[in-house]
Amino acid sequence: MINRAKEPERPHFEQLIQDVMARYQAAGVAVAIVNQETTLYQNFFGWRDAENQLPIDENTIFGLASISKSFTALAILQLAERGAIDLEGPLSRYIPEFCNAHAAQPVKVWHLLCHSAGFLPQPRTLASTVAKEMGIWQEGQAELGDHPGLAQRGAELICRRLDSQAEKTGRPGENLSYSNDSFGLLSEIVRRYGGEHSFPDYIENHILAPLGMNRSGVRFIAPAQDPNCSKLYYLEEDQRQWTRDFYDNAFVLMGGGAMKSTLADMKRYLQMYLRGGLTQDGAAVIGDYSLREMTKPRQQYAFQQQYGYALSIGRMGDWTMIGHGGSLTGVSSNFQWCPELGVGVVVLCNTSGVPAALIAEEALRWFDGRQIPAPRRQWQDAGWTPEQIAQAIGTYSSSEDDSDNSVQLYEQDGKIALKRAGKPQPCVAAAQDLLIVPGPFSDGSIQLLRDPQRGVWGLRTGGRILTKE
Repeated sequence: MINRAKEPERPHFEQLIQDVMARYQAAGVAVAIVNQETTLYQNFFGWRDAENQLPIDENTIFGLASISKSFTALAILQLAERGAIDLEGPLSRYIPEFCNAHAAQPVKVWHLLCHSAGFLPQPRTLASTVAKEMGIWQEGQAELGDHPGLAQRGAELICRRLDSQAEKTGRPGENLSYSNDSFGLLSEIVRRYGGEHSFPDYIENHILAPLGMNRSGVRFIAPAQDPNCSKLYYLEEDQRQWTRDFYDNAFVLMGGGAMKSTLADMKRYLQMYLRGGLTQDGAAVIGDYSLREMTKPRQQYAFQQQYGYALSIGRMGDWTMIGHGGSLTGVSSNFQWCPELGVGVVVLCNTSGVPAALIAEEALRWFDGRQIPAPRRQWQDAGWTPEQIAQAIGTYSSSEDDSDNSVQLYEQDGKIALKRAGKPQPCVAAAQDLLIVPGPFSDGSIQLLRDPQRGVWGLRTGGRILTKE
């Protein structure tokens, strides 16, 4: 491990963070760079409570959102190592409420780990909604993650909805489409086969405690009541609002996004991966084989990015980048590591919609002595033919949430044009079936999906497949 970070470049890196925070109205950001043994860099920007200007420190609690999926995957692989479950086993064996309806082949446990069970994006089944229907809601005063009846009911509702899907993204294992429900069902397998009272109990006893992550957990009430917990900020009509309600948009099955943690604890978590699955004392949280299975590329996730088991695998120049991000109300998070450099980065933010992955990538660039910020690639229009444009034109959508998340492709002045949620956005036809969508600091991508029978039938954006109406 060679630290090539140049101290004169540190202000450029930290100015980038400030610029990102200003652009997205972020309240607070915590960043750390670590190797196997120690912290190489750590800093805090903004506030955990902007109204009262309360500072952030390494013990401030943040939401993790979808970083939670990596904890769920670890738990599943632990159970597989113990022989309690079989990754090749059908989902219906472990959750009989899932009938595998409308599937040409059995959905297996490993399909859920890499979002390839064939499920299209679905609306969130919320903990508060289901609890109210069951008559166990107490205005957010109960730790619903410990309630076995709620978990059982949540599994029934999700399985019923997934079984009702006649339209699929493909055969199980064929295509990735990001699925929170899949990881909810994985957490239910952990609850049923992990030998603990609840999913939170399993995570705490088998992952958090061995790593000394004493301020982390899968809880709703306790974090919000902690005096060193961040407020959760989000934008509504370009105005920043806040809440401390971790039940807001919380999944009824917790494995998709319910984790909370701190920078200090997440450094320990990241170092476990850098040590090949070992704690600081040399105890194995996960075996070497299982860790290699987690980080093996299995599905196309985005442009130049693959997905393993709850971890994305990409390239940045000559580096391999492995990790995961998260986004929920009041949460933007990212952790990733570079095996070639032997270092990793954690970024935690208490505001929705902030590109935490960008900050993490720039942190590693700075560590390696590279230019900050990264030079923007100048994309050239590949010049789609009129036939290619005609095939792509249409509206693509999903039912994942209540907002308008549709993508419309249309012809304008002989070129393909884009609207997202009804608003025009710039795009470049960079290659056949590939659109690049420039952003303020980095570029996104849209990949068209086609087959010989249907032609262009969908597109992938943000890891999700939207189908053509």
